Amino acid sequence: KEFIMENKKNIEQNFNEVEKIIEAMQKEDVTLDESFKLYNQGLKIIKDCNQQIETIEKQIKIINEEAQQNV
Repeated sequence: KEFIMENKKNIEQNFNEVEKIIEAMQKEDVTLDESFKLYNQGLKIIKDCNQQIETIEKQIKIINEEAQQNV
């Protein structure tokens, strides 16, 4: 079976984006409103990462189960 990932940013790209958001939030001139928007943006990215990780874990489980059956 072949698994196709949706056309989303990969996990590494998402982690890099979260890093940039954290850096932006740490700047002294960021307003509370900007900080809140960045925080929400970061949470959405983290949620996407968690979904991608769950998908990969399910794929690995299926591959392992198929490998066990073929042994």
